[in-house]
Amino acid sequence: MPIINQKLAFVWLCLPALLHGQYSTNTRSSFLAEEKPVSDYFEKVDDRSFYQQQRIHGLKGELNNYSSRLHTLQQRFDQIFYGLSSKGQHSTPFDLSKSPSRPNLEQRSYESNYSSPTTTNQPPLIVEDLQTEEKPSTSQTNQLAFNVDAPGKYSKEGKVASLFDPARAAHGSLGGYLIISPGFSVPFKTHEGDSSATKTRHRDYDPGVSVNIAGGFEKNPFRIGVGFSYKKHSLDDSSYETNKFVPLNEEPISGHSQTFAGYLDLGLRTPIASSLDAYMGIGLGYYLSLIEDPRKRKDHGFFATGSLGLAWNLSDLIALRFGYRYLHEKEVPSHVAELGLNFDF
Repeated sequence: MPIINQKLAFVWLCLPALLHGQYSTNTRSSFLAEEKPVSDYFEKVDDRSFYQQQRIHGLKGELNNYSSRLHTLQQRFDQIFYGLSSKGQHSTPFDLSKSPSRPNLEQRSYESNYSSPTTTNQPPLIVEDLQTEEKPSTSQTNQLAFNVDAPGKYSKEGKVASLFDPARAAHGSLGGYLIISPGFSVPFKTHEGDSSATKTRHRDYDPGVSVNIAGGFEKNPFRIGVGFSYKKHSLDDSSYETNKFVPLNEEPISGHSQTFAGYLDLGLRTPIASSLDAYMGIGLGYYLSLIEDPRKRKDHGFFATGSLGLAWNLSDLIALRFGYRYLHEKEVPSHVAELGLNFDF
């Protein structure tokens, strides 16, 4: 009995330690089971090596896929941006060989007394030093193709070109012109006839049409050239013929008059607005009139014309003219209202 009691007492004393050791062993085993990598479960080294090789092979496949996609993106980038195939042989898209140059700024009156505030002990910047630093570059690549003289005017090769006045564009140079001016001609002379003659005619003309063409050379503001004029008038219904041997006998007559004239054209044209010019001109020459009243006859002699009006510049080459002209000749002198075109070359 004493021996059994001793054994039971020993077991009773050791039981807590055994239970604690079993609990600790189970806890450690569970912890190791959770943290232990998968490769540690392989019983053989060859199995573990094969597993690692499979992982490396998979990573290589993913890298190859990524590299292929990146290479395709590089090809598309080169084709779109450079317009070339992706062979590594393309130039940069922007030319950086020409560096910007500082503009030449004119000094203003308020800048001479201005000094920028400084936080250091450096002396203030002097305007003369600024002008020295801002000296324009002599490189021809940074210069404009034209020089700006004033708003609305540009110079190129020493000649002024205007946006509105084609005459001023060729200022100082010799150019050509062509004027075509149809008009409405109103005669103002009535022929009473010769009372001493056996037969006499009372002639009065109706308004008619005319056309005037002139061309030559122009050097602003003057022009010189040659002109041609044509007009035609018909006899008015009030025209008649009388015979002194047959008193109170007035026979109506009909007919017309055509006048051809050539003359030396002299003129002056000057701008009065951005696209509006004033002009005047004279012409001296010779005329020939073909008259039928009803007897056919010819008349010729000294011819003179004068004109004045306004020209509206539609473009650098064409202007619309509207003005007044006087035509002097013996049979049918007249006043003319004209509307025509002026071409500059």
